[in-house]
Amino acid sequence: MAFDQPACHTCESTLVSRLFCFSCNALQPFPREMDFFEVLGLPVSFEIKSSELEERYQELSLELHPDFYGSAPEEEKQLSEVASAILNTAYKTLREPTLRAGYLLHLQATKQKLDERSLPEGFLAEMFFLQEELDELLGSGNAVDLSAMREDMQNRKKDIEADYAPLFKKHEEQPEDSGVLQQLQTHLNAERYLRRLLERIPAAD
Repeated sequence: MAFDQPACHTCESTLVSRLFCFSCNALQPFPREMDFFEVLGLPVSFEIKSSELEERYQELSLELHPDFYGSAPEEEKQLSEVASAILNTAYKTLREPTLRAGYLLHLQATKQKLDERSLPEGFLAEMFFLQEELDELLGSGNAVDLSAMREDMQNRKKDIEADYAPLFKKHEEQPEDSGVLQQLQTHLNAERYLRRLLERIPAAD
Protein backbone atom coordinates (compact mmCIF):
# COMPACT_ATOMS: atom_id res chain seq x y z
CA MET A 1 0.00 0.00 0.00
CA ALA A 2 1.50 3.33 -1.05
CA PHE A 3 0.50 6.73 0.25
CA ASP A 4 -0.82 9.50 -2.01
CA GLN A 5 2.22 11.51 -3.01
CA PRO A 6 1.62 15.25 -2.50
CA ALA A 7 3.10 18.07 -4.56
CA CYS A 8 5.89 20.47 -3.63
CA HIS A 9 4.58 23.70 -2.14
CA THR A 10 7.09 25.65 -4.28
CA CYS A 11 7.38 24.00 -7.71
CA GLU A 12 4.41 21.58 -7.50
CA SER A 13 6.55 18.57 -8.47
CA THR A 14 5.52 15.24 -7.00
CA LEU A 15 7.32 14.70 -3.70
CA VAL A 16 9.24 11.55 -2.88
CA SER A 17 9.37 12.47 0.82
CA ARG A 18 7.04 14.82 2.67
CA LEU A 19 10.11 16.57 4.06
CA PHE A 20 11.97 17.77 0.97
CA CYS A 21 11.60 18.41 -2.76
CA PHE A 22 14.47 17.02 -4.80
CA SER A 23 13.27 18.91 -7.88
CA CYS A 24 13.70 22.45 -6.53
CA ASN A 25 15.71 21.62 -3.37
CA ALA A 26 13.11 23.13 -1.05
CA LEU A 27 12.28 22.18 2.51
CA GLN A 28 8.62 21.26 2.85
CA PRO A 29 6.15 22.23 5.56
CA PHE A 30 4.86 18.88 6.75
CA PRO A 31 1.73 17.86 8.64
CA ARG A 32 1.70 16.48 12.18
CA GLU A 33 -0.24 13.45 10.94
CA MET A 34 2.58 11.79 9.02
CA ASP A 35 3.89 8.25 9.32
CA PHE A 36 7.51 7.14 9.05
CA PHE A 37 6.96 5.56 5.64
CA GLU A 38 5.87 8.94 4.27
CA VAL A 39 8.94 10.53 5.84
CA LEU A 40 11.21 8.27 3.80
CA GLY A 41 8.96 7.97 0.75
CA LEU A 42 8.52 4.21 1.07
CA PRO A 43 5.42 2.00 0.68
CA VAL A 44 3.60 1.14 3.89
CA SER A 45 4.77 -2.44 4.12
CA PHE A 46 6.88 -4.63 6.39
CA GLU A 47 8.91 -5.82 3.41
CA ILE A 48 11.08 -2.91 2.40
CA LYS A 49 14.46 -3.07 0.69
CA SER A 50 17.29 -2.27 3.08
CA SER A 51 19.34 -0.77 0.26
CA GLU A 52 16.48 1.54 -0.74
CA LEU A 53 15.91 2.59 2.87
CA GLU A 54 19.61 3.34 3.36
CA GLU A 55 19.93 5.26 0.10
CA ARG A 56 16.83 7.36 0.77
CA TYR A 57 17.98 8.13 4.30
CA GLN A 58 21.41 9.25 3.13
CA GLU A 59 19.88 11.47 0.43
CA LEU A 60 17.48 13.16 2.82
CA SER A 61 19.97 13.39 5.67
CA LEU A 62 22.36 15.32 3.47
CA GLU A 63 19.68 17.75 2.27
CA LEU A 64 18.08 18.34 5.67
CA HIS A 65 21.13 18.66 7.89
CA PRO A 66 20.90 21.86 9.97
CA ASP A 67 24.55 22.73 9.17
CA PHE A 68 23.47 23.62 5.63
CA TYR A 69 20.96 26.17 6.91
CA GLY A 70 23.25 28.24 9.09
CA SER A 71 22.59 31.44 7.14
CA ALA A 72 18.97 30.65 6.27
CA PRO A 73 15.97 32.45 7.79
CA GLU A 74 15.10 31.32 11.31
CA GLU A 75 11.95 29.56 10.11
CA GLU A 76 13.98 27.41 7.71
CA LYS A 77 16.55 26.63 10.40
CA GLN A 78 13.85 25.37 12.74
CA LEU A 79 12.16 23.41 9.97
CA SER A 80 15.48 21.74 9.12
CA GLU A 81 16.12 20.79 12.75
CA VAL A 82 12.67 19.27 13.23
CA ALA A 83 12.77 17.50 9.86
CA SER A 84 16.21 16.01 10.61
CA ALA A 85 15.03 14.73 14.00
CA ILE A 86 11.94 13.12 12.45
CA LEU A 87 14.04 11.59 9.67
CA ASN A 88 16.49 10.03 12.14
CA THR A 89 13.68 8.58 14.26
CA ALA A 90 11.91 7.19 11.19
CA TYR A 91 15.11 5.62 9.87
CA LYS A 92 16.05 3.97 13.16
CA THR A 93 12.52 2.56 13.49
CA LEU A 94 12.17 1.18 9.96
CA ARG A 95 15.73 -0.15 9.78
CA GLU A 96 15.30 -2.63 12.65
CA PRO A 97 12.84 -5.50 11.86
CA THR A 98 11.28 -5.70 15.32
CA LEU A 99 10.82 -1.94 15.65
CA ARG A 100 9.42 -1.84 12.12
CA ALA A 101 6.98 -4.65 12.91
CA GLY A 102 5.84 -2.94 16.10
CA TYR A 103 5.39 0.39 14.37
CA LEU A 104 3.48 -1.09 11.42
CA LEU A 105 1.28 -3.04 13.81
CA HIS A 106 0.53 0.22 15.62
CA LEU A 107 -0.56 1.78 12.32
CA GLN A 108 -2.74 -1.14 11.31
CA ALA A 109 -4.38 -1.99 14.62
CA THR A 110 -6.06 1.35 15.26
CA LYS A 111 -9.55 -0.21 15.30
CA GLN A 112 -8.65 -3.39 17.17
CA LYS A 113 -7.86 -3.86 20.85
CA LEU A 114 -4.84 -6.15 21.13
CA ASP A 115 -3.67 -8.11 24.16
CA GLU A 116 -0.23 -6.61 24.75
CA ARG A 117 0.68 -9.29 27.30
CA SER A 118 -0.26 -12.42 25.34
CA LEU A 119 2.45 -15.06 24.78
CA PRO A 120 2.61 -18.36 22.89
CA GLU A 121 1.36 -21.36 24.87
CA GLY A 122 4.05 -22.67 27.20
CA PHE A 123 6.40 -19.81 26.35
CA LEU A 124 6.39 -18.13 29.76
CA ALA A 125 7.19 -21.35 31.62
CA GLU A 126 10.04 -21.98 29.21
CA MET A 127 11.39 -18.47 29.76
CA PHE A 128 11.33 -18.96 33.55
CA PHE A 129 13.32 -22.15 33.10
CA LEU A 130 15.84 -20.43 30.83
CA GLN A 131 16.13 -17.53 33.24
CA GLU A 132 17.03 -19.88 36.08
CA GLU A 133 19.55 -21.61 33.83
CA LEU A 134 21.05 -18.24 32.92
CA ASP A 135 21.32 -17.25 36.59
CA GLU A 136 23.33 -20.40 37.26
CA LEU A 137 25.60 -19.84 34.26
CA LEU A 138 26.24 -16.23 35.23
CA GLY A 139 27.09 -17.39 38.74
CA SER A 140 29.55 -20.01 37.49
CA GLY A 141 31.02 -17.77 34.80
CA ASN A 142 30.98 -20.62 32.28
CA ALA A 143 31.85 -18.72 29.09
CA VAL A 144 31.34 -21.70 26.78
CA ASP A 145 27.81 -22.46 28.00
CA LEU A 146 26.92 -18.76 28.07
CA SER A 147 28.02 -18.46 24.45
CA ALA A 148 25.92 -21.47 23.51
CA MET A 149 22.91 -19.99 25.31
CA ARG A 150 23.40 -16.67 23.53
CA GLU A 151 23.42 -18.43 20.17
CA ASP A 152 20.28 -20.36 21.09
CA MET A 153 18.46 -17.15 22.12
CA GLN A 154 19.56 -15.40 18.92
CA ASN A 155 18.26 -18.29 16.82
CA ARG A 156 14.91 -18.20 18.65
CA LYS A 157 14.74 -14.47 18.01
CA LYS A 158 15.46 -14.97 14.29
CA ASP A 159 12.72 -17.60 14.10
CA ILE A 160 10.22 -15.10 15.49
CA GLU A 161 11.38 -12.35 13.12
CA ALA A 162 11.01 -14.74 10.17
CA ASP A 163 7.25 -14.87 10.84
CA TYR A 164 6.67 -11.11 10.61
CA ALA A 165 6.72 -10.83 6.82
CA PRO A 166 4.27 -13.71 6.11
CA LEU A 167 1.92 -12.55 8.86
CA PHE A 168 1.80 -8.98 7.54
CA LYS A 169 1.32 -10.41 4.04
CA LYS A 170 -1.59 -12.48 5.31
CA HIS A 171 -3.13 -9.40 6.89
CA GLU A 172 -2.88 -7.53 3.58
CA GLU A 173 -4.66 -10.40 1.83
CA GLN A 174 -7.21 -11.01 4.59
CA PRO A 175 -7.71 -7.69 6.43
CA GLU A 176 -10.96 -8.99 7.92
CA ASP A 177 -9.07 -11.69 9.84
CA SER A 178 -8.57 -9.94 13.18
CA GLY A 179 -6.55 -12.83 14.58
CA VAL A 180 -3.53 -12.06 12.40
CA LEU A 181 -2.76 -8.77 14.15
CA GLN A 182 -3.03 -10.47 17.53
CA GLN A 183 -0.58 -13.13 16.31
CA LEU A 184 1.84 -10.36 15.42
CA GLN A 185 1.42 -8.76 18.84
CA THR A 186 2.05 -12.12 20.51
CA HIS A 187 5.23 -12.57 18.48
CA LEU A 188 6.44 -9.11 19.48
CA ASN A 189 5.73 -9.89 23.14
CA ALA A 190 7.73 -13.11 22.91
CA GLU A 191 10.64 -11.41 21.23
CA ARG A 192 10.70 -8.81 23.99
CA TYR A 193 11.30 -11.58 26.54
CA LEU A 194 14.12 -13.03 24.45
CA ARG A 195 15.74 -9.62 24.15
CA ARG A 196 15.73 -9.23 27.93
CA LEU A 197 17.50 -12.54 28.33
CA LEU A 198 20.03 -11.69 25.63
CA GLU A 199 20.79 -8.36 27.28
CA ARG A 200 21.80 -10.22 30.46
CA ILE A 201 24.39 -12.37 28.65
CA PRO A 202 27.79 -10.67 28.53
CA ALA A 203 29.16 -9.98 25.07
CA ALA A 204 31.81 -12.40 23.88
CA ASP A 205 35.41 -11.17 24.09
